[in-house]
Amino acid sequence: MAKRIEAEDAKQGRQGYPVLAILTVSLGLAALVWLAVEVYGQLIANGM
Repeated sequence: MAKRIEAEDAKQGRQGYPVLAILTVSLGLAALVWLAVEVYGQLIANGM
């Protein structure tokens, strides 16, 4: 007979504030990099 594992023990990871914080910060950093690349692209397109 297979060993029965409780649902709480079978979860692969926790959800909650730390995961949300990491995702939010990552999205914000990606937006800042995108903005910087857009500004740089406009500057080189106009001949600086």
